[in-house]
Amino acid sequence: MLKPRRDNLVARPWGGERLRDFKRLGAAGARGAIGESFEIAADDSDDEARKYPSVIDFADGSSATLPSMLSVHAETLLGADFVGRYGRRVPLLPKLLDVAELLSVQAHPPGGTEVYVIVAADPGATLRLGFSKDVDAKKLAAQFAAGRRDQQQLLNLCDGTVSADQLQALLKPWLSNRGAKITAIERILRPRVASTKWATAAACLSTLRTVYWQALDCLNAVPVSAGAVVHNSNPPRIVAASGKPASAEIHALGSPEGRSLLALEIRRPGVTYRAWDNVRFPLRPIDIDATLGAVNLSATRPDEFIVQPRTVRAGVQRSVDSEYFRIEHLAPTALVSVDVPATPPHTLHALAGAVSVYATDGAMVGRLARGESALVPVGVGAYRVAADEEPALVIKAELPPYAD
Repeated sequence: MLKPRRDNLVARPWGGERLRDFKRLGAAGARGAIGESFEIAADDSDDEARKYPSVIDFADGSSATLPSMLSVHAETLLGADFVGRYGRRVPLLPKLLDVAELLSVQAHPPGGTEVYVIVAADPGATLRLGFSKDVDAKKLAAQFAAGRRDQQQLLNLCDGTVSADQLQALLKPWLSNRGAKITAIERILRPRVASTKWATAAACLSTLRTVYWQALDCLNAVPVSAGAVVHNSNPPRIVAASGKPASAEIHALGSPEGRSLLALEIRRPGVTYRAWDNVRFPLRPIDIDATLGAVNLSATRPDEFIVQPRTVRAGVQRSVDSEYFRIEHLAPTALVSVDVPATPPHTLHALAGAVSVYATDGAMVGRLARGESALVPVGVGAYRVAADEEPALVIKAELPPYAD
């Protein structure tokens, strides 16, 4: 197995502090708001995968990025059939997400879905997924655009008295408290705005608060807990009505209350569009029209995204089996190992415990402990997964065509 470094961490404004401990990085790990780790990044056609490529360390002390290895050895590692279908890359982008605050209201281009396997979650944690009611794209776009203009105007009114980061810290608790009044933020912010401009600032704040909650209220709040599997994909009835391949729904992971969660996200590489950033400062780029043009605008329900994995053989459950990827949950025990048939190249992600992987001749292929991932090359063939530390759970992500 090719096991990348497990410290491919990326700071995000919505990040938390679970991920560093989950990956057992200790004092050597990056501190602060770490939002995600790129577990297997080997597709240079994706801007972020290219920016944060997986790095493989070798026994002689040298190292190489996984994309550079595939540029030379793709046929050996991935097989000629895989390369003929997908090129010299791994078109999956599995990441661990440490969500401590709301992510932006976002979407991906049509064609492609994503799955979230919840590793841990605070009581009452939710994520926003899919519209809860039919929406008018023009009206929603106008609301987001008005909010963005007022957000920029508020920043301009505070210019020289408070930084963007300070403004974010001041506004976040007020915005997320649904019952808070304008007087609560006035006491804090008014001294920082010229007296002749407070009426304008107050109007901006009122608009921003309205759009903030309207954006959240038009999305389903999907409750999550450890072990839940959420498939961000158009419900079958939506796919049938549209006649188009399934795509990801609009989403904003996290909750305004700051109830955090840790999740393994698996999707195909590609661009992410933002329509609205929940009044976050500093301002980040948004593309309202591209976001709303990429998603289903019809109402969905929270239960349409919750997946109940089904058992396919001893120690193996399957949660997602789509045209984009297949997700299996391998749970070996001290008494029962898990056999995996010869499969095209795929990825493994240890979410609990530790396992050893053996080839059919008994040779060890590798070991994975919690927070580690691996690319399994085509040459490994069939293998057996044995638990070294229980409870053990490994997620297997595979691209079509599938070997049943």
